[in-house]
Amino acid sequence: MKQKQKNNWVALSFIFLLMVLAAVTENTKGIFIPVFKQEFGVNDTQIGNLLILTAAAYMIMTFIGGTLSEKFGQKNVFIFGLVVIIGSLLLLSRANSFAMLVIGISLSSAGLGLNAIASNTVIPVIVLSFQTIIMNVLHFCYGLGSTLGQRVFGVLTEQGVNWRTLYIYVAIIYSLVLISFLFVKIPKPKTAEQESTMSMKEIFSDKLVVFYMLALGFYVFAEQATGNWFVNYMGKTFSYGSQKASFYVSLFFGLYAIGRLLGGFVVEKFGYFNVLKNSMLAGAALYLLGIFLGERGMIVISISGLFFSIIFPTTVLTISQVFTEKSAYITGLIVTAAMFITMILNWTIGILNDTIGVGSAFFLIPASAIISTLCLIYIDINTKSVLVTEN
Repeated sequence: MKQKQKNNWVALSFIFLLMVLAAVTENTKGIFIPVFKQEFGVNDTQIGNLLILTAAAYMIMTFIGGTLSEKFGQKNVFIFGLVVIIGSLLLLSRANSFAMLVIGISLSSAGLGLNAIASNTVIPVIVLSFQTIIMNVLHFCYGLGSTLGQRVFGVLTEQGVNWRTLYIYVAIIYSLVLISFLFVKIPKPKTAEQESTMSMKEIFSDKLVVFYMLALGFYVFAEQATGNWFVNYMGKTFSYGSQKASFYVSLFFGLYAIGRLLGGFVVEKFGYFNVLKNSMLAGAALYLLGIFLGERGMIVISISGLFFSIIFPTTVLTISQVFTEKSAYITGLIVTAAMFITMILNWTIGILNDTIGVGSAFFLIPASAIISTLCLIYIDINTKSVLVTEN
């Protein structure tokens, strides 16, 4: 028994490390966007197309990864995902055209999608108790990786280190993790009876499902767009270099990480949607205030990360309590729809940057946060009978 527990904690430690690396790989492309635009002569619309393709790759592979996990086990999915990521990073280190860049980043997103679905499905198998705490720590690791990656990559880019070289360094780290991971024992989940699916008519006839999709979709966009477009916004609007801009982005994700680590205790005390709707509203208000304050408001936008932090994990956690039947299927559907909404909005902000200007287009982020808040309020009103007794 002790040996089994030891193996599980070793596996869990590797999953935490992979989450840190995933955040570094996924979110630091926002630091490179100004460099990509200059080097390959592309505009924000084309960058938006890049982001929509990478989001599509991630979304597709999370679907496929679930089936692969059931058939081959999570460990093999982890290994396959790591191999894809390493290959994509090596391709990026040699990219000499925008097409190669798109292919490389799309492949890295595909590998990250495989690792994400493997992580989310194996943690309940590894940890039978304190799953909420473990999930919060897992999301904290993502925020930690975003903070470190944004800051370190921003400083190194400002000092003249080429982005291709940085991708080689990350590929080397991933290679060492892959070699070590081969010796880690990952428990296999017991085969469970498959849940029946629902027709599309049944799904969309339930307004709660639709509002969950909208709430998560608009929130995830606000979070991801900060990582993808905040540096570009500061560079275009205030002529900030990578090093200075990366400070504000890393502060956003640093506070975001702290919020995810500690937010669970706040939720336990005040209730799911009391915290969700107030946090989302506070984050949106700070974002708007930061934009209106101009250059002095960049620190205010960064502080909004503290309030954004708990929205995704807490909202997802409520889904299984609201939809007690077919909860796994509905959760997967809601998250996938949210990713699709995020994909469309990332493409939209790229077009708006080129048509109405970066400064005006940036308002789409707090606007999305406000829409998410309204959706959360609707869900709260219609789930009180279910969730009030839980808190």
